[in-house]
Amino acid sequence: MPTYAYPSRTVRDAEVPLLEAGAPLMARAAAALARFCSEVLRARRGLVTGSRVCVLAGPGNNAGDALFAAAALARLGARVGVIVLFGTTHGDGLAAAVRAGADVIDLDSGQDAAQRTAALTELTRSDLVLDGILGTGGRRGLPPHVARLIRDWRESEYGGTVIAVDMPSDLDPASAGPESRIHADATLTFGGLKAELIDPRSARFTGPVHVVDIGLGLSAEAAVAELLDSADLDTEFPRPGPESHKYSRGVIGVVAGSREYPGAGVLTTGAAVGTAPGMVRFLGAHDVGERVLDRHAEVVLGPGRLDALVVGSGDPETGAIEAGLAAIGGTAVPVVLDAGAIEMVGHAEAAPVPGAAGRLHGRPVVLTPHAGELSRLLSRLLGEIITAGRVAADPLLWARRAAADTGHIVLLKGSQTVIACPDGFAVLPAPGPASLATAGSGDVLTGIIGTLLAAAQAKRRTGGEDGPMPDRVVAHTAGLGVLLHNAAGSLSINAEQLVTAVGQVTSALVHSGRAADGILVQ
Repeated sequence: MPTYAYPSRTVRDAEVPLLEAGAPLMARAAAALARFCSEVLRARRGLVTGSRVCVLAGPGNNAGDALFAAAALARLGARVGVIVLFGTTHGDGLAAAVRAGADVIDLDSGQDAAQRTAALTELTRSDLVLDGILGTGGRRGLPPHVARLIRDWRESEYGGTVIAVDMPSDLDPASAGPESRIHADATLTFGGLKAELIDPRSARFTGPVHVVDIGLGLSAEAAVAELLDSADLDTEFPRPGPESHKYSRGVIGVVAGSREYPGAGVLTTGAAVGTAPGMVRFLGAHDVGERVLDRHAEVVLGPGRLDALVVGSGDPETGAIEAGLAAIGGTAVPVVLDAGAIEMVGHAEAAPVPGAAGRLHGRPVVLTPHAGELSRLLSRLLGEIITAGRVAADPLLWARRAAADTGHIVLLKGSQTVIACPDGFAVLPAPGPASLATAGSGDVLTGIIGTLLAAAQAKRRTGGEDGPMPDRVVAHTAGLGVLLHNAAGSLSINAEQLVTAVGQVTSALVHSGRAADGILVQ
């Protein structure tokens, strides 16, 4: 099941009625945090007893979570130090920590040199530090005395583990904060995954993020994003059943390859075949089609019934693109636009392919650019130069901007692929291996995604569902395609091997029900 991400305010609002009803939300959070810290300390030292734990305590509820957790660790034999940074902190949590034997350092304004030294000593000698300075409701920016302490601590040779409570304090993905911002080794967040934590730029501050369910009952409809991993692919991959036939499993059309890049047609079509559709129709140039048939005898040449269409890999000729789009006229089947076909989008005047905008209207369209291709699209849309570097530096922002401005789903390829819907909803599949950074890899991904969309569209058709597939369903399905691509990438080092691996992973998914991280499990 996907992990959903929510605005911080949505999570806080969901807590209110439960708190008013007396639900022990902080106790649940603190207990989970204490268990997690115990596991970290046992992995680090072999036992909790005798370990040193330091709490950086701010004024909010995340300090309360940290203090109650520290009290539990103290009862297990840890030596706990609490640094109160704002002159006040969560009263009940501090009292619990003191009763359990914690020592307290009141840094307040940081004017006392002895207290500053004591605080820094406590931090640097601790095996584990809990960041409870600022929570989701805290203002951005640390007071000077706190920033100074963090800077001095980070400049020391600290070798312990830092756990952010709910989220790292003063989290700002746009700023590296090399001196005065906490970089956590892991983050425990409570109630629901906060949207701030899914930004690809946040990973350097958060470490792995662990979500603790404290009973808020947040709905998927309230989410602004979802995270997918290999377990979602294992569960949701479309497998044939006893009543399946080639048309119920989906028919994918491929317009790919050209005289200059014939291999793209072979790779895209091969990936489509390997993803186990009911049928693959190749609609590209005749000479490319001959190459495709030499490799994949089951491919059908020419138009016919389609459940999805992929266009653009290998820069096919305009005539082939026009014919492919004509083949889906009068339907709402989804289209995937890759490489040169993305140039059809975002033109105020004449588009490279006449009538393309009309053919794309009223159906789900997935654009699959890399940062350079998206930068060119955005520059056309916005009338200003948007560089590939800017896109790569903030992929979620620019994917969402392009999706909103085009009205299409944008799958921005990269080390962390980001998929954005026009309404701002985002899908973040787990990252894949670096071996996928090779020529032809994107062509393979296009074939995979198109085939999974064809299967989803065929399921809707056979189930009597009319109209276009909802954008979020399309984006989710594309995310599953990225996961399959990732798994195949773990078994290959170039695009030709990647196509073969797609079939291997798909075979494992169909016949044994699992393909985790590219390792086939029987």
